[in-house]
Amino acid sequence: MKYSLVIILLVLCIGIAGCSRSATHEKAAETARPVDRVTLSPMAIEHFGLSVVTVEQRPDIQTFSTTGTIKADENRVFHINSLSGGRVISDKVMLGDIIHPGQTLAIVQNLDVAKVYGDFIHQSHQNQIETELSQTRLALAKKNYDRIRGLYEEKIAAEKDYIKAESDKKLEEETLRGLKEHAVHIREEARSMLAAYGVKLGDTSVAHIESSSPITTPRGGVIIKKTVTVGDVVSNIEPLYVVGDLSHVWLDINVYDKQIQSIKEGDAVTFTTDGIPGRVLRSRLSYIKPSSEDSSGTYVARAVLDNPHMDLKPGMVGQVRIEQHRAEQLAFIPEAALQKYGKEQFVFLVEPDGSFKKQVVELAKELEDGYLIARGIKPGQLIVAKGSFTLKAEMLKGTMAGER
Repeated sequence: MKYSLVIILLVLCIGIAGCSRSATHEKAAETARPVDRVTLSPMAIEHFGLSVVTVEQRPDIQTFSTTGTIKADENRVFHINSLSGGRVISDKVMLGDIIHPGQTLAIVQNLDVAKVYGDFIHQSHQNQIETELSQTRLALAKKNYDRIRGLYEEKIAAEKDYIKAESDKKLEEETLRGLKEHAVHIREEARSMLAAYGVKLGDTSVAHIESSSPITTPRGGVIIKKTVTVGDVVSNIEPLYVVGDLSHVWLDINVYDKQIQSIKEGDAVTFTTDGIPGRVLRSRLSYIKPSSEDSSGTYVARAVLDNPHMDLKPGMVGQVRIEQHRAEQLAFIPEAALQKYGKEQFVFLVEPDGSFKKQVVELAKELEDGYLIARGIKPGQLIVAKGSFTLKAEMLKGTMAGER
């Protein structure tokens, strides 16, 4: 926590400022002050822009560096095959393309599709002819029934002739109904069979026999492997495309046998790579392989990285740092607070009388934003952060003046 040094020291110096001393006594007191202390006036403190922070407490962190490789998440990788054998007549995508669900990747000549389509056209045409004949017979049967019924009501026609005319009419009505239902069955059967090859029955005119089928993707992702091009003869066995959803990727980390016992799932991970300069990607260990990859004693630990912009590509290699938080808590100081002179490393403590005392410290570890301290200061003490270099310069001036 930062405080205004001017306010702090004004409060500390009220008693001192309120006491009247002679110039001779002030000079004698200044001469007697130890060389490991610095005193500045409130005006000088404001001029130099000194700031004070409270020493914090942070957990000790053990870190080690290694290398890692970006890989596609195997749980998000899938293969795409052709639904039938045939020759590729159109290739619509390239390696590395981002594809979307339902997108057509290629078109393959398909004799099965041609046969299904041909049978559909033939059966539909035959049904249409039989339907038209049935409609004609029904029209004649209705006319004959109306005529016989009139004669029967006038007692001219026999009852058996009336019954036969009525029966002929109903028979043709049932025949026509059956032909219409059969037409629906023919279309639905062809639609279902073509759908198995990814072909829609309504895509083409009945006058044209479709003879190809598309290869489509059921999900979106990035094409990470492709083994087909125009002119290839393919089957429905071997995969033609390998597609990965790269919105999340694996970071496989090399861990050596001397390090494997000191890491655990949940440890913090940072990753940097020359492929994305200036970016630090963060995650946590989610998996540690229980056995070594080979006789070299190298293990694999894994973290999952978010990749919303598809910047991370499978095969990228970079530097990995694994951080482990220990139970021990140590004093932490910001980088600006630490000063060095000769073999000593020290900070400036704010004393109750408003002076600044040099305090030698022993570093435990260097962090990105400061240092963990093993000995010398405790959490809660006030130290100078910004402006500590100025205090060092003032202290050294006092030391040299004392030597003269």
